Amino acid sequence: MALFEISGIDDFVDTANLVAKTYPKEVKKFMQSEGTKLKNRTIKTAKSTVGEKTGNYLKGIKRGRHYKYSGNGADSIRVYSGRPAYHGHLIEYGHEMVTHSGERTGKYVPGHLVFRNSADAFESTYEGDCERFADKITNPLER
Repeated sequence: MALFEISGIDDFVDTANLVAKTYPKEVKKFMQSEGTKLKNRTIKTAKSTVGEKTGNYLKGIKRGRHYKYSGNGADSIRVYSGRPAYHGHLIEYGHEMVTHSGERTGKYVPGHLVFRNSADAFESTYEGDCERFADKITNPLER
């Protein structure tokens, strides 16, 4: 029977357990900070793209809560348009003009795709932030 000794395995297991214990809290903090960055970028894009300063559109751009995506279990967060700007989807995707009495005028207002353009522009920043976060999480394992 061959005997072999592995030194440092206990330290590695302890460190791995520490990372596993602190991982959910750190991921939640990271996702919330990334969501806030995306929200700020979306507001900046909306200011420059939409151009009109009427209504509550900018006040309605919000960051959601951290959640586990049901499809694949990935950590997720979203930025959306909500109260008091219930008309956010009209600005995003476009709409047909309607008078106050409900009559259609036949004019179509094209959408600005603020959320989609902001998300596309934020993608490279997010990837870099994820790499730095992964390095931060795995640093205790490299002792």
